[in-house]
Amino acid sequence: MTMRRWLLAAALLVCAQAAQALEIGDIPPAQLGKDREGNAIDLTALRGKVAIVAFWASWCHYCLKELPALNSLQEQSGDQLLRIVAVNVKDEMSDYRAMMKQMGGYKLAMIRDRNGDVAESYGVKAYPNLWMIDPQGKVAAHHVGYGEDSLESIIAQIKQLLYDELARQQQAAAAG
Repeated sequence: MTMRRWLLAAALLVCAQAAQALEIGDIPPAQLGKDREGNAIDLTALRGKVAIVAFWASWCHYCLKELPALNSLQEQSGDQLLRIVAVNVKDEMSDYRAMMKQMGGYKLAMIRDRNGDVAESYGVKAYPNLWMIDPQGKVAAHHVGYGEDSLESIIAQIKQLLYDELARQQQAAAAG
């Protein structure tokens, strides 16, 4: 990574605004874009599942540490209760294609936000930027930045959302 890119990445992290466009409990924008197969990813279609929307860029070293952990979680959990969507923001097409080649086996839904419109609708100012959406379609949590400890906490929080939804489904099945 060049010094210029490193400084840009550091500046983005430092300049993260305290006020976000979305808050816990809000319903986020549903349209995320199209995945690698050309399928539209719409959060309303994911109701009943925990949805994770992770905004990233190829120059973001921490994003490239977070994505494999998220992919591992998606692989372990399957897609019945969890769908992780990785939204690449404003990378040049050549950088995006190179990253898609490296991540060819990933189970995450991969989307390219070429102009940054989706990221802007979520109030994304720094990377990595992760949004947890509960099965009712509301923002359950939001995390900006990365750290080994914070990643463990994020994974634990996602697992708790999954556990809560599974318990809710089992309770509903027992009642009905």
